[in-house]
Amino acid sequence: MQTGTHNLLRLEFEARIFVSLSIAGTICAVSYSTFSHFPSLLVLSAQTFGVPRDTTLAAGYLAIGLLLASVSLLRMWAGCVLTPRRVMSFRVQVDTLNTAGPYRIVRNPIYFADLIAMSAFSVCLPVIGLVMPLLFYAHYARIIRYEEISLARRYGQEYAEYSRRVPRLIPRMNNLPEAVRALREFRITSESVLHNALYVLFVPGFVLASYTHEFWQAIVLGMPGVIHWAIVHTKIGISH
Repeated sequence: MQTGTHNLLRLEFEARIFVSLSIAGTICAVSYSTFSHFPSLLVLSAQTFGVPRDTTLAAGYLAIGLLLASVSLLRMWAGCVLTPRRVMSFRVQVDTLNTAGPYRIVRNPIYFADLIAMSAFSVCLPVIGLVMPLLFYAHYARIIRYEEISLARRYGQEYAEYSRRVPRLIPRMNNLPEAVRALREFRITSESVLHNALYVLFVPGFVLASYTHEFWQAIVLGMPGVIHWAIVHTKIGISH
């Protein structure tokens, strides 16, 4: 890889938390400043299929809340296997090659969880919101590529075999046996909960929104978790 490209990927990897927050913040800001008169994708789907708006919002927000609870558990599980300090380090860590638990199903379960979460948030925004998961996917593809270079250099054939066996970001539907083995290894710790709980407060927020049909209430309740995670992530990243 050319030195200039490698350095750009390194900078993007080390600043990944700030890139992610910038993507989400920019899309939300554009949605409400420029496309505020457009309906959200949830409302648009209700209009398209003739389903009552309130029914769609109630079911949609409740489903998103349940989905965020699931991805929070996945993130905590993966963070437990990887350890929070390694997850939150700004630089690539290659001291161990993790292949157990959720890493049996997909090589980057935390990025997979975040991609699902961003896709869920996008349907609460106008159609411009669809850009958000696409930008996250592009961002993750780049930083995963950078990380893989370091892991391949450190572990060689072992990593090459792991890469052939386990998909990079999106699990395969035919990988059920490995998923069963992975679930047998499920565990979370108080530390992995503390350092991977950025979506947890959105869960009650979306449950509330399913009754009130107000998306902003889910955001207000959920944002303290994101802010706390960003502060902790930055402190640990700087210390390493």
